[in-house]
Amino acid sequence: MYYIIGDLHGMLSRLEALYERLREILRKDDTLLFLGDYIDRGPHSYKTIEFLIGLSRLHSTIFLKGNHESMLLEYLAGGDDGLYFRNGGERTVESYRRAQGAFRVPSSHVDFFNSLVMYHETDNFIAVHAGIDPKITMMDLQTEENMLWIREEFYLADKRWPKTIIFGHTPAVHFSGVMSRPWFDERRNIIGLDTGAVYGGMLTCMRWPDRAIFQS
Repeated sequence: MYYIIGDLHGMLSRLEALYERLREILRKDDTLLFLGDYIDRGPHSYKTIEFLIGLSRLHSTIFLKGNHESMLLEYLAGGDDGLYFRNGGERTVESYRRAQGAFRVPSSHVDFFNSLVMYHETDNFIAVHAGIDPKITMMDLQTEENMLWIREEFYLADKRWPKTIIFGHTPAVHFSGVMSRPWFDERRNIIGLDTGAVYGGMLTCMRWPDRAIFQS
């Protein structure tokens, strides 16, 4: 089974509490699949990455790339800090400074960020951070920009996807009007799992294929 987890944004306490629930039921052949946005906005980006690296040593894990990881990598490469800091990047810089006395990204974290994948596809679902372009049918033709940033063009498309698309990025409160409630759009066959952990909502995990929900 897959345990698919929505956007973290440095909310370490939510992640730790969720894992305490999951570790009691995880089997050896289960996979933890994270939808991206592990950093920024929340208080503990450094410790969140440390925790995720630790999980990868204990379980089968898949880590998708989010737009916030993309912005961090661009910032580290010497890009303009304006966009990154407007999107909560200063909280990540602060967390690394607290942990190490100065802003420095350890090589293990750099390796983690560089290892992130754009999507994960199985026979019956596709997991991606933000969504995919409805005009493009083949995943290998999707652009990185769309998979990291797309919103309305994806989730308002007049289309039913043949495979369930599981995504984060856009807080599900925008669809349901209720904080902490994941979004199941049966007409389009899409599921939104960003339940706003960094905005006071819950952190959500969905087990696939039975769609059981776990939150912290």
